[in-house]
Amino acid sequence: MKFNNDEFAANLRAQRARVDMTQGELAEKVGLTTGIICRYEDGSTTPGADKVFLIAEVLRCTPNDLLGWK
Repeated sequence: MKFNNDEFAANLRAQRARVDMTQGELAEKVGLTTGIICRYEDGSTTPGADKVFLIAEVLRCTPNDLLGWK
């Protein structure tokens, strides 16, 4: 399985929308800036594994959901 930044970005946007959370709310809950969340969602920045796990926890999904891995 390879990391696909575009797929991660799309899945992050979808999971955040699913729980009706703004970028700012997500950023606050995971201890990042809104700008970083925005860059994750537009695919210009790749999160580390620790951030993927933290974001998944906050969004109540699995890291695999974010990564698009089945």
